[in-house]
Order: sequence, then C-alpha cells, then structure tokens
Amino acid sequence: MLLLPVAIVLIVFLAWPFALVLWESFFVGGQLSLANYLSLFIRRLYRESLFTSFILSVSTAVLGTIIGIPVSYAIYRSRRMKDFFMALTSVPLTFSGLVVGFAFIVLLGTSGFITLLLKRFTGIDPLEFSAFLFTWRGLVVAYLYFLIPRMILTMVVAWSNADWSLVEAASSLGAGRFLILFRVILPMLGPAILSGSSLLFAVSMGAFGTAFALTGTAVKILPMVIYTQVSDMSSDIAQADALAIVLTVATTFVIMIYERSFRRADGARAS
Repeated sequence: MLLLPVAIVLIVFLAWPFALVLWESFFVGGQLSLANYLSLFIRRLYRESLFTSFILSVSTAVLGTIIGIPVSYAIYRSRRMKDFFMALTSVPLTFSGLVVGFAFIVLLGTSGFITLLLKRFTGIDPLEFSAFLFTWRGLVVAYLYFLIPRMILTMVVAWSNADWSLVEAASSLGAGRFLILFRVILPMLGPAILSGSSLLFAVSMGAFGTAFALTGTAVKILPMVIYTQVSDMSSDIAQADALAIVLTVATTFVIMIYERSFRRADGARAS
C-alpha cells in the first residue's frame, strides 16, 4: 500500500503518456504501419542525428564526471563553506535550457561581455572567437554548465556517506595513495559515480532548450529533429512520436548496458 501513490504517479505521468506516444507512432495516414520506424534506417538525417546525440551525450557525461568528482571532493572538504558552495552549485539547475543558451550568447557571443573583454585586452577577433559557441563544441560547453552541478550534488552526498575507516585501515597497512584510490575509494564510490554519470548521459540525450537557443537546427541532434517534425516547418506527429520512442529506448538501452558493465567490473574487482 505504501507504494501505491508512487505507482499511480508513474502510471499517470510516465506509463500512460508513453503508451499513447507509442500507439500513435504506428500510424501513417490512419493505417497501421512500421514506416515511421523503418525511416530511421532509410533517412540519413535520422541516423546522423541519433549518432550525434549519442556522441554529444557521451562526451558531456565523461567530461562532467571527470570535472565533477574532484570539485565535489573540494566542496566536501570545505566544511564551513560547504553549505554555501552547495547552494551556489544548485543555482544552474534553476534555469531553463533556453535561459542557459541565451546566457551563453550574452557572455560569449559576438557582442558578448567576455568576448568584448578578451577583444580589448588580447585583440582577438570576436567573430572568430564566438563562432565555436554555435557549433557542436559550443553545445558541449553549454551542456556542462548544467550537467556538472548534477554530478557535484550526487558526489558530495557520496563523499559524506563514505566509510573513511576503510581508507585509514588501508593506509595503516601500508597501502600507497594509488592503491587506496583504485582498490578502496573508487569501488566505495562506484554506485554514486554510476548513477551520476548515467544521469548526465540521460539529461544530455534529452536536452532541447539550450541547443534550440544556440544552434537551432544547425547541429543535427535527435531532440531538434523531433522538434522540426512538429514545428511550422513540418507537421508529422506520428514520425515525431516514433523518433521520441527511439530516443527513449536508445537512452535506456545504453544506460542499462553501462550499468551492467560497471557492476560486472565492480564484482570482478571485489572477487
């Protein structure tokens, strides 16, 4: 009975909408068909957008994890300033993707604040400098703005709940820093690293607002292609539904493979 409210929420806000989208994706001109899914293999745009989304998400998840872990440890060790840094870290999560995108344009665009400062003190060409912002590389930088805080918040909790007596025991037995890091700390923090990096990948796969503000449809990622199917440029709801299902299934599948591989490696290390 305690899980009933959770089950109702999941059915109403997840299972039922997903079922509706899935059902509509099988119709073309009022007839049942697999054409919307077969188009993924036929149309180059769909394949490239899925591949670009995947590479972008893997890149941001890896970079976000690598940057987020040491920063989270520094915040955890800051003690008196920990609450302040935690509140500061949460600020980027309060902005929508569109706000983040326009903020980067204001800061790093051709007439952006930072761009003009660099032009004044280093003599850079604003057009050349800001061009990266509206490309695939610019999306990586912008995505990291709201992905790294997620990794930090996850890992600060992990650092706080870590059993530091294991580290002390290993150190007292003569283990070096390298051995302690790879045989004690990383296995201990493995579940948190797994959940944090999976979260970063999933958020990046579905991110839309920031890409819409920065690159529009210039960079072909699947969320933007789905948008074009239901915008003024086109109106193919069933095709958009099929692409949304593909995006959901691909994201879930990659996360499941990642989690299974991670746990298998963790189990092998423990044995």
